[in-house]
Amino acid sequence: MHKSSKFNYLFNVALSAIAVILAVTPANALPEQNINTVVKWAKTRSQLPTLRYNSEAHGYEGTKGNLYFYADVTSQNGTVTKEGITVSGDSSIKFTTKNAKAVKLLQNIYNSNIANDFQKSRYATKVGRDQFYRGQKFAYITAAVQGGSSFQIIPLNKLQEFIDNAKYCQTNQCDI
Repeated sequence: MHKSSKFNYLFNVALSAIAVILAVTPANALPEQNINTVVKWAKTRSQLPTLRYNSEAHGYEGTKGNLYFYADVTSQNGTVTKEGITVSGDSSIKFTTKNAKAVKLLQNIYNSNIANDFQKSRYATKVGRDQFYRGQKFAYITAAVQGGSSFQIIPLNKLQEFIDNAKYCQTNQCDI
């Protein structure tokens, strides 16, 4: 085999492998992605509502049954800074690392990588009602809210910033 044909063969094999990986890798919508990716992804998840832009909330949101989903963005067509789920009216779902029903919901909405990352995450601290967790891929904030439980995914490198902001808002007036 000539060097050029060997190179072409290896190049085509590598390109085919990448195409297969991309075809079978499930789409995820996570913080630091473009909001258009998140909106398209949400349409593929039967559990999630159709997302609409809310200028007052600076993000996209929607409700389907007892599940509320939102994604905060830097601008209407910007980057997702955090996203979350709130489940109301179902006392069996509490977003904790030990609640199998909550972890299963995360697996169904996102995938097993995110569910496992949350389940294996380390408790960092509690500020007010918010509990902060450090995973390998992302950081998480959970809280018991009126009539339900909430779960947020934030970039891992922003965990301390979110903790500091929560502490600041304990003693100062903050828009939530």
